[in-house]
Amino acid sequence: MLAERGREDEARVALTEAVDLYESFEAQWDIRRAEARLRPYGIRRGAGGRRQARATSGWEALTPTEVKIAYLIGDGRSNPDVAACLFMSRNTVQTHVSHILAKLNARSRAEIVREVVRQGIAS
Repeated sequence: MLAERGREDEARVALTEAVDLYESFEAQWDIRRAEARLRPYGIRRGAGGRRQARATSGWEALTPTEVKIAYLIGDGRSNPDVAACLFMSRNTVQTHVSHILAKLNARSRAEIVREVVRQGIAS
């Protein structure tokens, strides 16, 4: 009700108190339910407010994991090598590579390498 009325700070405090109580009872389902009910209002545990919007394209749009993968691609690593290095499946790496290509508006791994070099982080 607090969140519905725009009292987000109070709703966040109430969520934190409820989660603390639920944790003492090991009531994981109740924690998930409380968090899910407040998520549409942008309220999460430990958050100081709504998250800032992330860039949608360019180097700034890459997640930390995508930056690591781009760095490894820039180092000449194949998807299986990247997967082994980061303890991921090959499919997960391929998904990240696809996201990197889309965010950088690149058509090939060579264009990812060029962007890594341009960013000055290639070895």
